[in-house]
Amino acid sequence: MPSMESVLTFARGPALYFAFAVFFLGMLRQVGLTVAELVRAYGRAGNQVIPYRVLFRQSLGWIIPVNGLRGARVPYTVASVAFHVGMLLVTLFLSGHVQLIEKGMGIAWPTLQPAVADVLTITTLAALAALLLFRLGSRALRFLSTFQDWFLLVLCMVPILSGYYVSHPAGNPLPFWLTYLIHLLSAELLVILIPFTKLAHVVLFPFTRISWELGWHFVPGAGEKVRIALGKRDEPV
Repeated sequence: MPSMESVLTFARGPALYFAFAVFFLGMLRQVGLTVAELVRAYGRAGNQVIPYRVLFRQSLGWIIPVNGLRGARVPYTVASVAFHVGMLLVTLFLSGHVQLIEKGMGIAWPTLQPAVADVLTITTLAALAALLLFRLGSRALRFLSTFQDWFLLVLCMVPILSGYYVSHPAGNPLPFWLTYLIHLLSAELLVILIPFTKLAHVVLFPFTRISWELGWHFVPGAGEKVRIALGKRDEPV
């Protein structure tokens, strides 16, 4: 039976490399398929003028959702922004993560101060809990939510919470090695799933805005085909 140390070594080494290999290859495939579909859609579009400046402003509106900071959706918008910002900063700039990348790839960058990392981690957990409660409390969101939505919300919580206890072993109710193993394996599972789930939007977001714009540009002859399908040939629709 393998020792705990050998299991941790496997999780820190081969399993981590495998997870990132699946991520990079999977996202490369996703980007390739998306670009190919965009080129095909562009070639068929009746109107090939793409308002890039408008798309850029709309994309900024999604990244910085000022319009969402009014009305009943304010709490949901704040929780969503807090989750995305916290998840991104903690993942990329936590000292332990950067050290692991430096060890494996030989590159490093500035890291967060421990106190800042703690605040961001707790904020991200609170935001995830709020998003989960919003889904549970909204009839419309419950109806639209799939198993993937619930699973990914919970899965995102696991590496963040376990990572916090890895950094604060004094308050950890579980053995350190088990918490560390949970943190590694859950984070690696999350990385593996990104190319195959809704989480792929972290990379595909810019392409999504262009595809939406092209989706509204009818292909040549589309209007007449709609009339025929509705049984209204030569009639205005």
